[in-house]
Amino acid sequence: MLTPDSVRESVEEFQKRSLCEDVDYSMLSHQKDFLDNKLLQKKYFNKQLLLLYSQLERTRNYQEFVDVLMNNRSLLREIFTLEGQSFTSSLVEPELDLSFKFGIDVQEYINDDDELLALYGDDLL
Repeated sequence: MLTPDSVRESVEEFQKRSLCEDVDYSMLSHQKDFLDNKLLQKKYFNKQLLLLYSQLERTRNYQEFVDVLMNNRSLLREIFTLEGQSFTSSLVEPELDLSFKFGIDVQEYINDDDELLALYGDDLL
């Protein structure tokens, strides 16, 4: 199967552009950074909660239990209140136009090729 000239030209044009200038790439990069930071925060909270749990297991009476909780009040507030979680709960999912990928209109490319159109019609593509 030969690639049409228009498709080859649009792919070459896409490949000439810098990846940093691509809107989809910058959006995905930003999303990755956000999720990496969120993962670090979750790991930190998990470690702190495990430490708190081990301290709570060592308590011998109710007063020691309450004292441990009071000493870790800021951690508990940060984890379990809306003030600590409001900035992380407002995640906006990125929307990518997958019909125009790598500088090619995918639907037009499929419509131009009878073999691909048949595969698409049989839900194999």
